Amino acid sequence: MSLSLSYNNVMFGQQDVRPILPLPMVYENVPDIPTNWEYKVLTVDTREMDLPDVVALNELGDQGWLLTSVLDQRTSHGSTFVHYYFVRQKKA
Repeated sequence: MSLSLSYNNVMFGQQDVRPILPLPMVYENVPDIPTNWEYKVLTVDTREMDLPDVVALNELGDQGWLLTSVLDQRTSHGSTFVHYYFVRQKKA
């Protein structure tokens, strides 16, 4: 079975070969009630404290927090702030 389809490119007299791959079907269960989220930002001034270690991050994970991104912010005064952004589903 070939996974490509050939097209004749009349304008340039060349053959154009494009892959044919099946498109996945995605079925999603959407809850009737929208999900509410809560957010947490952990900001660390690296001049004053250490970055969180695995134990601290695992404790947040045990509380249901999911780390979504980390931002390293350097200021013109030589300090560096690291912002950790977390999200979790809000409890009813």
